Amino acid sequence: MKSAASIIIAVLCAWAAPAQETNSYPKSRLEIFEANTSTVLIKGTDEIGAFPGKVGGVTVKCRETKDVTTGQREFGMIVTVTQAEGIEDTTVVDFDELDGLLRALDYINRVEWSITSLGHFEASFTTKSGLKVASYSSRRTGTVECVVMSNRLIRSRSFLTTTQLTQLRTLVDQAKTKLEIVQREK
Repeated sequence: MKSAASIIIAVLCAWAAPAQETNSYPKSRLEIFEANTSTVLIKGTDEIGAFPGKVGGVTVKCRETKDVTTGQREFGMIVTVTQAEGIEDTTVVDFDELDGLLRALDYINRVEWSITSLGHFEASFTTKSGLKVASYSSRRTGTVECVVMSNRLIRSRSFLTTTQLTQLRTLVDQAKTKLEIVQREK
């Protein structure tokens, strides 16, 4: 039987230990597919575009991965979000989520103060693997502001204007179009 002192010490040590940041979002199908071993995988990537945010920036790429043995292919979009301090994180979004993301970006970019009768709001959308886009009320500036956040390994966010959120929507649409063409080619 443990003494009361040893239990207290164990509790205090656990409490004082630094918190480990963990990702609660599941891996995308593309990430799971790319984790296959004992096979040759071919990964094709194209940069669709990049733009600076008010703070940080965003890069969008499209990805095709093929298993040489089976011929199976997976498609997705890679979004890298960079903070001003140079911290960056990358989230992979599966191809089948792109339509929903495009619809969400359209809605989020149109949100106005009248969306709620309460004093503050946030309209957000998060993909299965943790890419979050949001618009929110800013009492500091009196405007609607936007953010894109990657939550894959570390949390990295870039603050955007509504015009920059439109740029993100355009890049997502271009990535989807490119992937549709690649799917038909082979």
